[in-house]
Amino acid sequence: MKNDKKGFTLVEIIIAVAIMGLLASAGGVVIHKSVTHARIKAAESELAIYSCAVLQLAWDTGKWPNGEVRTQAGGNEVWDLSSEAAGLMVEGSDNVYPNWNGPYYEGVTEDPWGNSYFFDPDYRIDGVMRIVIGSLGPNGVGRNVYEIDNIYILLDD
Repeated sequence: MKNDKKGFTLVEIIIAVAIMGLLASAGGVVIHKSVTHARIKAAESELAIYSCAVLQLAWDTGKWPNGEVRTQAGGNEVWDLSSEAAGLMVEGSDNVYPNWNGPYYEGVTEDPWGNSYFFDPDYRIDGVMRIVIGSLGPNGVGRNVYEIDNIYILLDD
């Protein structure tokens, strides 16, 4: 007697589904890495634009976004560069920035992870305090915690 049944056995279907699952999970990892890489590059690009705005503010007014004289390091951090106090988008009512000629920046105010960009005049890099603007990176943690995933641009080079 000849078996004329056509189709796949249960074992063959299970193996095919398992292979498709493995391929999908491997693809998911690659996609996640690609998205993270793209977000990091977007933050770096935005910080490059922000750095020009911060430097223009410093040249015009003689002050950093924290209101301190630009020839002196140190001072308070500004955790939201879009705030009025930072002086990049609006002059502010307290006239901290003489010769203000802005707005200096009208772009994206949050990094790709939804956190505000920051200015830190005493950011510690390899034990040395530097003036930076930055993003807290993918994990969003880092106020005065110098983590490896933070993204920053030096302003004092």
